[in-house]
Amino acid sequence: MGEQPQTRRQIREAERGRRGWVVPVLVGVLAIAVLAGALWLGKGLLTSTEPTGSPSAIAGASTTAPTGEVTPTEEPSTEPSTQPTTEPTTEPTVQPDPVIAAVASCRTAWRLQSAVRADAYRSIGQWQRHLEIMNELQANKITLAQAKAAWPATTARAEEFVAAFRAADKARAAAQGRCAVDAAATGPKADAVRRCAASMRTVDGVLAKARIAIAPWETHLKDQSHFKGGGMTPAAAEAAWRVKWKQGLATVPGYTAVAPQGQRAVCSLPG
Repeated sequence: MGEQPQTRRQIREAERGRRGWVVPVLVGVLAIAVLAGALWLGKGLLTSTEPTGSPSAIAGASTTAPTGEVTPTEEPSTEPSTQPTTEPTTEPTVQPDPVIAAVASCRTAWRLQSAVRADAYRSIGQWQRHLEIMNELQANKITLAQAKAAWPATTARAEEFVAAFRAADKARAAAQGRCAVDAAATGPKADAVRRCAASMRTVDGVLAKARIAIAPWETHLKDQSHFKGGGMTPAAAEAAWRVKWKQGLATVPGYTAVAPQGQRAVCSLPG
């Protein structure tokens, strides 16, 4: 057993000596404890199956199925749908009334034919008067001077009128409109179309004669233009004129015989 201190001073120094080695020991023990806790925590992080990190990462991980596992899918419903379905709607096709279509077509055809009839009547009227002056000269009813003074009135705008007739006749022939209705159609409109169709047949006959009668007149007007332009000698122009005069006398009567009937033909259609 060691020697015990005898004085208070010695006792205090002995106590300071013991405290001097206790503190380092406590610090060492604490360090060992911290190191052991760190090792345990690291091992837990490396071996744990629980996700770590932010809450969003944990939430994302929880929605992903582990590899090798089959995520169940929603089976299609076999129950009939309670939602109303909208069927496509189609407007019924409205068929046009054939009688109304015939009225419209007939109105167009009659208008075009009436224009040809008017042009023929005006142009051949000039030609007819031109021939009458020559007839009066040949019958010695008028002198040559009187004939030459009367003829210009019959040729004023004559070429223009003949051209109008040709153009109108061509337009009528090219038009698709016709004046016809089905034989089974009945009623006032169908009857009106039939009456117009009869009138148009009458005018067609007149126009057939007009085309024949106007041809010599058209040629004579061209000859006159050539003569005035120096393209024909007076003798050649005189000879050509006499040929056309005789052709006119042969063809115009056929037109004048039916022209009044054609002028009286009417077409009254309902609106």
